[in-house]
Amino acid sequence: MHPILFKIGPFTVYTYGVMVALGIFFGSLILVKLAEREGIRREDVVDTAFWSVIAGLVGARLFFFLYNPQYAKPLYRVLFIWEGGLVWYGGVLFGALTVLYFIRKRRIPMWKFADITSIALSVGLGFGRIGCTMAGCCYGKVCHAPFAIVFKDPHSAAPLGVPLCPTQPISSAANFLIAAILYLVYRRRRFPGQVFGLYLVLYGLFRFFIEFLRATPKEVFGFLSNNQVISIIMLLAGLTILWYRKRKESEEV
Repeated sequence: MHPILFKIGPFTVYTYGVMVALGIFFGSLILVKLAEREGIRREDVVDTAFWSVIAGLVGARLFFFLYNPQYAKPLYRVLFIWEGGLVWYGGVLFGALTVLYFIRKRRIPMWKFADITSIALSVGLGFGRIGCTMAGCCYGKVCHAPFAIVFKDPHSAAPLGVPLCPTQPISSAANFLIAAILYLVYRRRRFPGQVFGLYLVLYGLFRFFIEFLRATPKEVFGFLSNNQVISIIMLLAGLTILWYRKRKESEEV
């Protein structure tokens, strides 16, 4: 693939960083647009989105180095987000805590905001996984199928010259598909929180199964990764939210 988009003298532009930036840009546009439909003030959405993105990047980077401490040498490389190396769950955790703070402080309707954020997040992650494809991170297991991908660029994070399962482009396509499904459900939403709960279910299911194709350590019970455990929690949380919000809506009617 192409980890480096181009160079201008000593300045290097990494494809991963560009795709993450595009994901943040388009995700933010979608969030602002959908917030208008929900009657949420633009300034509240912009402030929440900005600080949650910052917190999310910090969390995603910290989790990456917790999982891969060998890459934190020298230590200042922790700041080089454009090189790749972000753990999605760490970003979601830090970002979600920031969102909850703003929801409480600005009195933003939580479930409505969660619904539209789910769509924006899926689109953003779809672009991010394109960046993973270019950088070679989050690579799959050795695969000799016709659709396998081979990384040859010495700057790639993936093993070179080995046919690997294309987990990154599969993940990108899956996230865009999830975003489309969520938007269709959103247009016919029966109660606030339905889209968010469905997002947790869909992404949790997808991430659980794609992990079997990724070259991540299976440290839990000898056959599950840490990400799969979190995926199960996401799935259960999504089902619980769908049940709870549907019940609350029935009681209010």
